[in-house]
Amino acid sequence: MKPKGAALWILGPWKDLSLFVLAPVWVIPLIWIAKDHFDPNGFGAALLAIGGTGHHLPGFIRAYTDPLLFRRFRTRFILAPLFFLGVYVLFSALHLESLKLVLILWGTWHGAMQVNGFLRIYDAKAGSFSTITAWLDWAMCLVWFGGALFYSSRLISILTYFFNAGGAPIQPALFNLLRQGWMTVLAGVTLAFAVNAWKQSRVGVPPNPIKVLMMASSFALWWFAMISVSSLLVGLLLFEIIHDVQYNALVWVYNERRVSQRTAASRVEKFLFRPGAARALLYVVLIVAYGGIADVLGYAAVQAPSALQLSVSSVSFWTGLFMVSTFLHFYFDGFIWQVREKDFRQNIGIGHSEAVPQRASPVRNPFGWLPAGWKWAFFLIPTAVLGISEYRSSPMPLLEQARNVVQLIPDRWQANAVAGTLEKTMGAEEQALEHLQRAVDLNAYYPHGEVMLADIYTRLGNSDRALQHYRKAAALNPDSHEEQAYLGKMLAATGHLEEAIPHLQAAAEHYPEDANLAYVLGASLVDKKKDLEGIPYLRRAVRLDPKHKDAWTILGIALQSQGHIQEAAAYYRKALELDSGYLPARQNLDQAERILANSNR
Repeated sequence: MKPKGAALWILGPWKDLSLFVLAPVWVIPLIWIAKDHFDPNGFGAALLAIGGTGHHLPGFIRAYTDPLLFRRFRTRFILAPLFFLGVYVLFSALHLESLKLVLILWGTWHGAMQVNGFLRIYDAKAGSFSTITAWLDWAMCLVWFGGALFYSSRLISILTYFFNAGGAPIQPALFNLLRQGWMTVLAGVTLAFAVNAWKQSRVGVPPNPIKVLMMASSFALWWFAMISVSSLLVGLLLFEIIHDVQYNALVWVYNERRVSQRTAASRVEKFLFRPGAARALLYVVLIVAYGGIADVLGYAAVQAPSALQLSVSSVSFWTGLFMVSTFLHFYFDGFIWQVREKDFRQNIGIGHSEAVPQRASPVRNPFGWLPAGWKWAFFLIPTAVLGISEYRSSPMPLLEQARNVVQLIPDRWQANAVAGTLEKTMGAEEQALEHLQRAVDLNAYYPHGEVMLADIYTRLGNSDRALQHYRKAAALNPDSHEEQAYLGKMLAATGHLEEAIPHLQAAAEHYPEDANLAYVLGASLVDKKKDLEGIPYLRRAVRLDPKHKDAWTILGIALQSQGHIQEAAAYYRKALELDSGYLPARQNLDQAERILANSNR
């Protein structure tokens, strides 16, 4: 009989929609609110580390405390940690970073397969067990998740690790052909999925509508996070939090049902997964604590390297242990949560304990002939090839990397920002202007790009263009004292003193040890006949930089205007000690000495 109503859900309509199917509806607004009140580079990295690593713990609890599961896969559970640790230690000892590329690609696969797992659960609840449907679900997850990477800023990190592993430059024509080919396959798989759903509906076994909604929301979220969100870190955080909510909720439900149904469970499981709010809270605390260790160790830098940092910095040994944790999580999840397994179906509420019915299908599993051990080749071969290549090869120069990346994805602001930043550093200012301007055009909120453009125009002598970009940087980031300082100094240099003073004052309060900033502010105030306000800043400037002859001179002028002639003369002499030919100090000293001479007559 065809399941109806509540039988189509895992927990029930509202819980499934809020925790699994439509979690983006409430998670995205929360992240947007948080990023407006906290620095994404700090707060976001912490959440990414806590969430991305914390949710490993529930899977490990299942693996090592479920007595039946552990007996069945004892060898894997014992040897796999030792194997992954050995691989990491080897790469660490040889100072190789290409293992991170494997981590990113496997992580994308893992996210896609978690979605696929939910799709199969929902279809199983609707009584749909067709092999061709299962394979099309799998293919849909693969092509839609992979397709987003071709257009995403995360491709910068992927290509960087590839180039640092000895990879050769990629021809844009070849890359575009590969991308177009992938999108063609995506369209074909999507069409095949739709046709199969129509055919299955005609024979009375339509797909679970909740599955279709889950598929649509998951693919839309992944594309939005990877392509539409300007910050790579925020994009990863969006998907990771939803991924964690889905995973942690499902594991809790599964284990709570096992315990409540008195299924064979260990003492740990019976204690932790007993029904009740207190146990659920403890479960959450343990997850956060496990992820918090990774946050302290800076694990977010492994999963989400800075979009503007092409050179790859090594991670500490302890941080690397959480890379091992991630690999184990990916590996274990590949076999401890299987819809076809009797125990899993029983505890997740799919029918009873009967075998999964198989409908005739012309499609066979192309990897069915592979023993489980052979599937390790999908990890071992790429890891070995990348590691050997990195060990034997010299990485492509950073600037060459950046220019190749921007050729491949010219519409990503991060790629242009990377190229422009490196070109500016290496003195290729004409190319830097082109790429940085492209970056700020693509990302309207990129104040650091505006500052770099202003800096280049300043060196080129185009003060009007420099001032335009400094103004925009300060407007984009009004709370940044650094941008206020840049703008204030440029305004002062171009004679806009009244406009410069408020910006300089705001910056000087935050940078009390910046001698030049104190000098520019003090000199601007003195120039606008605000000597009493300017004198403290000028005193600060000469205290911080006793060799600043201009500061000594302007301080003397300010004091002289207030009638402190003798002290002013002493400061002019200080400036002349630094530069005996310094004309402003000489002229002002002569004037001060004449005044002192006349007053003594």
